[in-house]
Amino acid sequence: MHQVPFEQAGFHAGHIHEWRLRPAANTLAALSASDRPASYNQEKHFAAAVSARQEHAAEDYWLALSFRIPGQLDLPALEAALLLFVKRHEVLRCGFEQLMAGDLRCDVMPPSEVRLARTDVGHLASGDAVMAHIQDTFNREIDTLSWPLFMMGVVVEASQATVYMGFDHILCDALSLVFAVDDVQRDYAALAAGLRPSLEVAGSYLDFGDVQRHRYSKLTADSPELDDWRAFIADAGDLFPRIPLDLGIEAGRMYPALNSTVRLLDDAEAQAFERLCQQRGVKLFIGMLAVVGMALRDISGAQVYRGFLPISERKDPRWRKSFGWFVNMLAIRFPIADGMTFPEVVEGAQRGFQQLLSSADVPFVKVWELLAPQYFHLRTWPFPVNFFSFLDYRKLPGADMLDVWQQKSMAEASHFNTGNMWFLRNAEGLFLNSIICDVPKSVDAFARYRAAITSTLEELIRGSVRGGVTPRSGGAVLSPTAAQPSSSS
Repeated sequence: MHQVPFEQAGFHAGHIHEWRLRPAANTLAALSASDRPASYNQEKHFAAAVSARQEHAAEDYWLALSFRIPGQLDLPALEAALLLFVKRHEVLRCGFEQLMAGDLRCDVMPPSEVRLARTDVGHLASGDAVMAHIQDTFNREIDTLSWPLFMMGVVVEASQATVYMGFDHILCDALSLVFAVDDVQRDYAALAAGLRPSLEVAGSYLDFGDVQRHRYSKLTADSPELDDWRAFIADAGDLFPRIPLDLGIEAGRMYPALNSTVRLLDDAEAQAFERLCQQRGVKLFIGMLAVVGMALRDISGAQVYRGFLPISERKDPRWRKSFGWFVNMLAIRFPIADGMTFPEVVEGAQRGFQQLLSSADVPFVKVWELLAPQYFHLRTWPFPVNFFSFLDYRKLPGADMLDVWQQKSMAEASHFNTGNMWFLRNAEGLFLNSIICDVPKSVDAFARYRAAITSTLEELIRGSVRGGVTPRSGGAVLSPTAAQPSSSS
């Protein structure tokens, strides 16, 4: 899969059909009260949406996907596959109800009640017209405080079709989009061939949220589970790790967002860098985190890397292919002092990552509420934070079909108050998708940041070809013998 701005989704002219969950005459009558509360992520997201509405903030946020089906489309088979997808994943059939006590409850449409209403939008004569229609539809209809919380469609051409879906973030994370593509492609292929799809069962995100709630409902600011977080705050001075760059952004203000994706390394170069990571005994994402730390040091002078690191919460087999928001936020710190080489920085990054795993299950929303209550009323970060994310799509379903399916994910935000970087590995190389504030200082700072990351990667790869030399701050290098793996890495 690729992660790109919506403008790079690559839609073509074609005939559009769209599907939405069919509400009853009274929408609430279609939903059954559940005894399971919303997850911590969902509750905070819903509260942020309420705040945005009260502030009359005209901001659009959604997650979307697109993928190709080659050949002439079997429309009834696609509709049946989409229906199975909605029935399989309980969270897609949810609405949310704010209770008097302040809790957020999930109400659910039973699978037997699920119906999809199809709209024949008609033919649009250009890819730009298709893109504008889909974007306008997502912006207009995907709203945390409305129902349903997603919509689906297809652009039918003579020799292929492009399926698209848009979701409110309250329903899912980016990894869920991979499973959505796999679900629909698999079921469509069976149905189009006249076969019965395998009725795979996926664990419910509502069950995950319920388990999480019960486990951490009695957490307090003094609980030992928060020891690592308290240590991070003592070191960083705040729960939220500031990015050490001047972005020209005022705290508490939202700015128009700028979304872009660039390729940092082609596949051969990415393989060379991965071999370098393996020589140090670390995974690719740790090596990439070390590179980012070195680049940040070189443009900011920072001597310690402090940042947020999102981590998947799917280690339980029940959630491996479930659709939902299975992401927790952790904080990592490690040294990046002047003169430290890649082997030294990567060793510190590995230690930092191992340290944070002890608190990996503690919900960040609870940490925020308990350890930074002065910020908890905010609907976004209090100031620009340092953020790093990494996802290797080669290890996920559909990776071997990238050339055929051309699957893409899109995280779209109309406004932002920080800068987020998502590093992505697929069969075509190593990519960086970023969303930043569209103001001159922010654009310039992230351009320098990205250039420093690219320069560090290229120098590491050149050094490995020359025999293992590794860059220091400012471009100096070590001798080959100094770059050999250490026992602790």
